[in-house]
Amino acid sequence: MLSLKKFNYFWDKLSPNIKGFIFILLASATFPIMGTIVKYLTSELHPFQIAFFRCIFGFIIIVPLIIKNNPIKIISTKRFSMHLLRGFLGIGAIMAGFTALSLMPLATAVTLGFTRILFLVPLAMLFLGEKPGYLRILLIIFGFVGVVIIIDPSNDNSISYFSASLALLGAFFVSCVKLTVKSLSSSESTLSIQFYYGVISTIGLIIPCYIFWNPLNIYQILLILFAAICGTIAQMLTIWGLRLGAATIVMPADYTRLIFAALYGFILFNEIPYINAIIGSFIIIITTMIILYLDHIKKKDAK
Repeated sequence: MLSLKKFNYFWDKLSPNIKGFIFILLASATFPIMGTIVKYLTSELHPFQIAFFRCIFGFIIIVPLIIKNNPIKIISTKRFSMHLLRGFLGIGAIMAGFTALSLMPLATAVTLGFTRILFLVPLAMLFLGEKPGYLRILLIIFGFVGVVIIIDPSNDNSISYFSASLALLGAFFVSCVKLTVKSLSSSESTLSIQFYYGVISTIGLIIPCYIFWNPLNIYQILLILFAAICGTIAQMLTIWGLRLGAATIVMPADYTRLIFAALYGFILFNEIPYINAIIGSFIIIITTMIILYLDHIKKKDAK
């Protein structure tokens, strides 16, 4: 009890930005656990099968929250078509991302996932009419140079063009998901968005799961459940972190997930990052951090 009081006293003394940074750091350590489990299971199960159970378990986890918070209000919506689009985009993201995980080192898959920020800029130009400016355009080009370095045209590493394309496709779908969620959040609650995604993704993945079905044992089911729990916890930690601190201060902690992914990959799969992956990762991280900072400045000036 005494130690808990000391912790509460210490926690209360911290600034909101430091608290937010800690939450994002914890999320960054938790997210790759899900990826690690997925990668481990893909040696025995098809990625589509894992994706199906990840979605259905994720949905089951939020059901108690839905029941507790006026389920009729949460289910009621006038934007089902947008929920449907968000669901299909989410299915594309999880199917491409899980398949890429089965084909490349864990840290590399996580790094290529950060390109979702690079995709957001041109998507915002097309669908939101935003004008990014020459600096952002140059940063996007520079960021994709980092991608080319990671893939390594000389092909002396374990990254194939196919697996890299899948990882980039997954990142693209994630960017599209973020835009649809941004649109939905203007009129729909977070639980409503999660509810419809859980239902649509589960139904949408039934057929691919059936086609690529392999028998499961209880150990594999428990691992997928644990992965779903880790993914849900990491999402909650991210939300708390962004609510507490300024995005430009807390979000740099998100890039530590690359360090955690590299550590998990080394311990479980004996994956050692090659020099091109390190250089390319550094370029992508710096580029996306600058883009996030410029977006923050733009929003601040608009207020």
